[in-house]
Amino acid sequence: MVVKDKVGRRRYIVALRTENIKEAFREIKNVDEWAKIISVNDKYVLVRCRHWYKDEVISILLQHGVETKITTGTIKKAKKIINSLPH
Repeated sequence: MVVKDKVGRRRYIVALRTENIKEAFREIKNVDEWAKIISVNDKYVLVRCRHWYKDEVISILLQHGVETKITTGTIKKAKKIINSLPH
């Protein structure tokens, strides 16, 4: 396995979709400019960030009242988890 030293590994954070997610994301972009919100369905979203900013991104989400469920390293696993959660 090649470590992506300069770019960093990606982490996908499964979070509940709320109206506060956009406010939180503005603050997340100040921390990690490569962060992105990936829409999955009307109840859950995926927030992609680099692995060394994961803890900061989760704390920003929690400060804005966005509940996080789980963090994973692949989008495939994140979507599988979302499909197993209650809708």
